[in-house]
Amino acid sequence: MEVGGDFYDLLRLDATTAAAVIGDVEGHSMAAAALMGQVRTAIHAHATAGAAPDEVLACTNRLLTDLNSDLLVSCLYAHLDLARREIALASAGHVPPLLCQGPDDVRLLEVEPGPLLGVDIHFDYPVTRVPLPADALLAFFTDGLVEVPGTDTGRTTAALARYLADVRDNALDELIDGLVRHIWPTGRHTDDIAVLLLRATGGHPASG
Repeated sequence: MEVGGDFYDLLRLDATTAAAVIGDVEGHSMAAAALMGQVRTAIHAHATAGAAPDEVLACTNRLLTDLNSDLLVSCLYAHLDLARREIALASAGHVPPLLCQGPDDVRLLEVEPGPLLGVDIHFDYPVTRVPLPADALLAFFTDGLVEVPGTDTGRTTAALARYLADVRDNALDELIDGLVRHIWPTGRHTDDIAVLLLRATGGHPASG
């Protein structure tokens, strides 16, 4: 069965903080899907217990190494502090998100990456902190969205950014559908795709 391991979550931590998570277990199998479930559970447990972004990934990494799985996992964890208007991001080899602040201001966030989950128990995961502007739109995605055969991922990511800038005010479900169709107009994508969009409005994140 061609079961994928892409996943995402949006966790409300308290009245003014939330966590956004996106990740990708390598491979297409029941083992990949099962490992994805274990990773999501571990991240949820550590995040809701109050762990910092680097600790969430480090603890989840220890779980994977203890499981001795042959599969590796990329993951991006973002802690959103809506009171301080700040995002703290930790990456385990995952593609960084796009931040859209206006029609002429869309950029790929520079997130210092750590290693994939499951490689080794002794790695650390750096934390990158960036401002969260009012009414900003954040686009998290897995590499299946931008890895088009025969095309440089930089070009597809730039096309994604331009499209997002043009339609940023649309409803989130329409935005997600449009993003996927813009990169894969025939619908015949070659890998699993997960997309999570967040728009901070009135101090609270709306998600799709």
